Amino acid sequence: MKISKPVLAGLIALMCVGAILTLKAVLFKKPFVKSPMAQLGPREKGKIGAPIQVVEYTDFQCPACSRAAKNIKEEFLKYPDKIHIELKYFPLPMHAFARRAAIYAECAAEQGKFWQFHDVLFKSQKSWSKMVSVDTYFSEMAVSLGVDGVRLSACVNGGTMEARITNDIKEGNALGVSSTPTFFVNGKMIVGGKGFKEEIEKILEKDAP
Repeated sequence: MKISKPVLAGLIALMCVGAILTLKAVLFKKPFVKSPMAQLGPREKGKIGAPIQVVEYTDFQCPACSRAAKNIKEEFLKYPDKIHIELKYFPLPMHAFARRAAIYAECAAEQGKFWQFHDVLFKSQKSWSKMVSVDTYFSEMAVSLGVDGVRLSACVNGGTMEARITNDIKEGNALGVSSTPTFFVNGKMIVGGKGFKEEIEKILEKDAP
């Protein structure tokens, strides 16, 4: 049986929508809770099994992401046992050094220094964003945090981290991410740091006895 072009186009569209919904269902079950036996990954922090599960897509050269990082820290200080967060890379094309920053961050993560490097990257964002080249700056920053410089250089220049960052971008695109910061809070998409904070407060207020 010959299928007309409009019908074929409709079937393809339905398949694409189904694939996206399946991916969302897999990644963001409600509640999105890891196995009690699971361990925190290098880009995760908080309590495994916490009532609030957050996935953040960020760009290290994005000013709004820097402000959001402060909000996230405040929420963790207030509710240390209530939140679990996993960070994903989503460097935007408009930011010349965002992808390079993500590569260094992932290499720092290989040595257990992701969150320390993450914090310093955002704190010094205004400085390195204006540079002509960032490699020396990022290397010195990482070493000052206790990262082994030789291993860092081999990691950064090895090319293996590119695939991880690309995978995060593809995953984000499939979920409808188009700007940063974008959060998924218990599966609900929240764009912007202010919205993230408001959603956390709303969930905690709702669940309060």
